[in-house]
Amino acid sequence: MRILVSRSMLRPSALALATCVLIGCNAKDAEKCTQGLSVTRQALAVENFDSAKQWRTYAYAQCEDQGALAALDKEISEREAAVLARKDAEAKKKAETASLLKGFADFVAQNRAAPDRASAAPVCDPPPAGAPPAKPGEESKDRFCTATRQLGTYTVQVRFWQADPQAFRFSVKPEDPATCDALGPATVSKSWEVPAVNGSQVKRDRCDLGGPLSGLHAVVSQAARAEVSVFSPQYLDRDPGMKTILSGP
Repeated sequence: MRILVSRSMLRPSALALATCVLIGCNAKDAEKCTQGLSVTRQALAVENFDSAKQWRTYAYAQCEDQGALAALDKEISEREAAVLARKDAEAKKKAETASLLKGFADFVAQNRAAPDRASAAPVCDPPPAGAPPAKPGEESKDRFCTATRQLGTYTVQVRFWQADPQAFRFSVKPEDPATCDALGPATVSKSWEVPAVNGSQVKRDRCDLGGPLSGLHAVVSQAARAEVSVFSPQYLDRDPGMKTILSGP
């Protein structure tokens, strides 16, 4: 028999528990035992450990089977440990993402004046056919160049137009979703929905940045491993194919 209860029923009657304490609940009740075990597990399923432990006390007062009670205690202990471990991992990941995005914003601020020098070894695309050379005998600079730098275990990519390095985009992929304000002073100027890998939709924000990044824009998405981009207004003129991603529909 399965007993279905709502969240509001996950707290046992204080009178019932007090009565059991006073009289010892020597008369075990199989039906109430089943209820105590079932509702304890339902409380565990929704991670309500206070309620689970109260219903565990109720079950101990009603159940004869010590093996079932020992198994219940093991479930409570393991479930609580797993939830604590998960929350600790989530907190560490959020802290790591916050640290990464601060370091990323600082890196952009330090290199925005000369993005072509952000890395010692940028790799440039082949120049378009017929593009005029920068100087006689040299290749045209009408092309994008891409460079990378490491921030801890994360790779920052810098993409800039060689003939006009102020047309640039810096990007990084944090583990957790990012927000505009993680990059410093920012105002969300536009929001829209984009497809996610699981077939759902996630929100994407375009931000107008302030502080050391004043005059630049950013795009962040509410999805793990989604690219965070910081770019100059000139960038989209050079890379119109990115307009839908960075400016929305």
